[in-house]
Amino acid sequence: MSGTPRTPLTRSVLIGTAALALALTGCSATPTASKGGGSDSLTVNLGFAGTTINRNFNPFSLKATQGTFGFQYESLFGFNILQGGKFVPWLATAYDWSDGGKKITLHLDPRANWSDGSKLTAADVVFTVDYIRDQKLQPSSGTFAYKKATAVDAHTVEITFAKPAYSKLNVIGGLTPVPAKLWKGKNGATYTNLDPVGSGAYTLRQYSAQQLTFEARDDYWKQKDVPVKTVKAPVVAGSSEIGKLLRGDIQWSGGAIADVKKQYVSADPENHHAWYPTYGGLFMFFNHTKAPFDDVHVRKGLSLAVDRSELARLGNPGMFNDLNLTGLDTKTQGKWVDAQYADADQPKPEPAAAYKEFEKSGYQKKGGRLVGPDGKQLSFTIIEVSDFGDSIQRDKVLAEQLKKAGVKVDVQALPSGQVDQRRREAKFDVVVGGAVYGNTPFSFFQDMLASKNAGVWCNYGHYKSKKVDALLADLEGSGDEATIKKTSAELQKVMVDDVPAAPLITIGASAEYNSEHWTGWPDEQNPYANPAPWSGTTNAMSILLNLRPANGK
Repeated sequence: MSGTPRTPLTRSVLIGTAALALALTGCSATPTASKGGGSDSLTVNLGFAGTTINRNFNPFSLKATQGTFGFQYESLFGFNILQGGKFVPWLATAYDWSDGGKKITLHLDPRANWSDGSKLTAADVVFTVDYIRDQKLQPSSGTFAYKKATAVDAHTVEITFAKPAYSKLNVIGGLTPVPAKLWKGKNGATYTNLDPVGSGAYTLRQYSAQQLTFEARDDYWKQKDVPVKTVKAPVVAGSSEIGKLLRGDIQWSGGAIADVKKQYVSADPENHHAWYPTYGGLFMFFNHTKAPFDDVHVRKGLSLAVDRSELARLGNPGMFNDLNLTGLDTKTQGKWVDAQYADADQPKPEPAAAYKEFEKSGYQKKGGRLVGPDGKQLSFTIIEVSDFGDSIQRDKVLAEQLKKAGVKVDVQALPSGQVDQRRREAKFDVVVGGAVYGNTPFSFFQDMLASKNAGVWCNYGHYKSKKVDALLADLEGSGDEATIKKTSAELQKVMVDDVPAAPLITIGASAEYNSEHWTGWPDEQNPYANPAPWSGTTNAMSILLNLRPANGK
């Protein structure tokens, strides 16, 4: 996807942003010599919204300033979705499930401390869990229901639940503890926390409306010597981003640059790098509450008529791929893709197969038009957000592809609020949107297929199936990897056989970086972290702690 989010990479943030799909930002610029950063500093585009930086370092606020997470407040642990959900320890080094998934024990790193020098303890974690619940906060990292949180000792936390909570693991890991001594009595909904005390590798050295400057702690608990001593995060307008990258004014960015290989990488192939790894997929969602989309053969026919390879090339050739028909990306989610679907790809349209499916529903080709039993041409409208010109263009390309199959497709641009309302109320034909992956396939399939999510999350098509709901319940209650794979395989079969939504192409976390002064960046050969600077605590910080000066000093 090219309309990538500029906020921490969490499920709640990504689902909404993935639906924007293929927003191609950036503009042409003339390459100039890169001047890079200082010997121990790095300038990064964190993607601040607007033209000024809001000073709000409250990790429980949905309006928290970029740099709050990771730089200053850290999560308990994370999962690398680029490696099939690999566990990434952080404040917590391990966790144990017991009582059939009704209790989790978190083991904290005893080295962890706050930037004021005091120790981070289990009491701080318990305080944070209760603080979020008691104040009814909705932080971007999400919330979870629980019965009780207890500090067993200074470095051990137990959380108990009313029912198996395996599916909550990703959200539990995303918890960002705060020091209880400083947050007691604070209103978590309104407190802006101007001078944060966190456990992260950096403290805020300077704030201005145009730039944040972070300075590495000399007592950071996780790594004694933080290689990047200073991180500068200026406001960067989308129109100036490519120029600043080419000049070396910024060395790391999470912006989606149109035709990034040509515009950025080719200017200095040795030092300019762009990697947009897959974190989810783009789908054509059918409205299952109305004909003809309640007919599986129509859905299959439409899916078979799509040229996914053409869609993948739009705007950013070489950065995206056609999506496996299970909806799971075989590169990053291959661990979970059932063997029988490993090659379930359809990059090019298959007209003959499409026509056979349409024929099963009584449609016939007449004069280049696909006509149903009622004598009318198969026609529908794709609704799209009017602000997303590139997404509208993509939908028009999709319409032209389906026209070759005899289907008449119109694209209707509407204000964002109207698109959201129509999706919720099932007052549309087809909408194109995204869905994202988690540490297991559960959250992906739950968001896309659960009856209770009809019209929300990513079940935009209002798909409902008692069989699927039962499978999701089994998957939610399982903490065993073999069982997860087995149940996931059945849900993959539903995606392929029933086509609740037609998988189109991968969506990726856009990242550009310059290796002239810093090496050790993640890439396709070593995907140790999501490369986007907005990608959340364990990702961005893993990168900053892994970077090394290019001169070897």
